[in-house]
Amino acid sequence: SALLKAKPELKLKEFSKQYVRDALLEMGFDPAKDNKAPKLSDEQVVECAYRYIHIYEMVTGKQFQFPPKMSPSKRIILNLQRAGMLVGGFVIIAAGSDSDMPHLETLKKELAKFKIPSQIRICSAHKQPGRLEQLIQAYNKSVEPIMLVGCAGGTDALSGTASYSATFPVVSCPPDGMNSTCLTNPPGSSNAFIVKPANVGKFAAQFFASHCPKVAAELEANIQEKIRKLEQADESLAKRARLAESFAESTPAKSGA
Repeated sequence: SALLKAKPELKLKEFSKQYVRDALLEMGFDPAKDNKAPKLSDEQVVECAYRYIHIYEMVTGKQFQFPPKMSPSKRIILNLQRAGMLVGGFVIIAAGSDSDMPHLETLKKELAKFKIPSQIRICSAHKQPGRLEQLIQAYNKSVEPIMLVGCAGGTDALSGTASYSATFPVVSCPPDGMNSTCLTNPPGSSNAFIVKPANVGKFAAQFFASHCPKVAAELEANIQEKIRKLEQADESLAKRARLAESFAESTPAKSGA
């Protein structure tokens, strides 16, 4: 109004979005005519942020704490993890055909032991090279850390092709065991090679542990469980040896006639 323009000190300090409306109107923005609002200055953004911080402190009685600096992608992951929508790691189990499904299911079970979600995908590098490249490019855009396990028998073109274009780790775990074609890919193909599905599960857990507390906890429990079993086995053997020694000492020696 004319009075507020003449005496702006009479205007109440707004702690709502009305501040933004007033700022835009003062900049000449007409919502009835203009399709796009003008950009607020840095000072206006700071002032608006201060007002919302002030509201937070008045309502909660707590001092507002600015979040730690981190990349937007990591912040998105953490927020989705808190909401239970992401674990912090995901594994694609890729195979050239469904003929080795028992091997693929075993990999899935080993990953599940560490609370790592996974998905089996069928895509042949020999028969569907274009589709494989499309899948890799799609997974390259993931904000969540991922890993691909290539499961191709015979001549393994899948792992080498995937690792060349992927921006995430690719591990070969062929269904036919010691497949040397996984180790002889040309320069630029950077796939790792692990024979046993159980070791793939632990490798994935080691990779994702820094991104997910649940995976880290399962990994630590797995390590401690293996150590506990070894210590139990050692103690069992030592106990058996002590019993044998005690029995020998308590048994009188036979003298010759």
